[in-house]
Amino acid sequence: PPPCLLPSLTLFLQLIRSPEADTGSMAAAAVRNTYDRSIIVDGEEASLVVFDIWEQDDSQWLQNHCMKMGDAYIIVYSVTDKVSFEKASELRIQLRRARQTEDIPIILVGNKSDLVRSREVSVDEGRACAVVFDCKFIETSAALHHNVKDLFEGIVRQIRLRKDSKEDNARRMANAKRRESISKKAKRFLGRIVAKNNKKMAFKAKSKSCHDLSVL
Repeated sequence: PPPCLLPSLTLFLQLIRSPEADTGSMAAAAVRNTYDRSIIVDGEEASLVVFDIWEQDDSQWLQNHCMKMGDAYIIVYSVTDKVSFEKASELRIQLRRARQTEDIPIILVGNKSDLVRSREVSVDEGRACAVVFDCKFIETSAALHHNVKDLFEGIVRQIRLRKDSKEDNARRMANAKRRESISKKAKRFLGRIVAKNNKKMAFKAKSKSCHDLSVL
């Protein structure tokens, strides 16, 4: 039977390209354009409005304006260009400064994964960068449409997960204020100490999940 569709959720995505990223047909539209597409993810429809208006030569004001638009961000670099990868890392830092108080989904995308012989950035390097800068990671080939569908579906899931998480946290905090005891506070304090002593383990665990766009 066809999926039961809930009211469509409109999501605004900002595409930020580092030099030489060449997103090509990633969203099937011309450069410096705004376009939309509707997809069904986990039985629910979502309308994606993608802003592909980023240019390296734009003024600082316009770049900052772009970084303050959207429900999620796609930072794209080329796996065949090391400078492009390094620039993507810088863009992630700029984005954090622009929206530092907000928990916004950010996906680091290594494009041109089909150009194996020209590769300059390994999958492990991309994944490590995503872990360090606290974002998700995926490699795509816009030319072959490889992983493009997974990318957009993953973005929708990331936005939904954060929305659900915020609602759950609000309920959890309200309950905690009523029921939290000294013993619970002590356990939480000890948990923080243990967490600090296991940073390496946490890093490994995060590196395994950074490419999974279905989890936070």
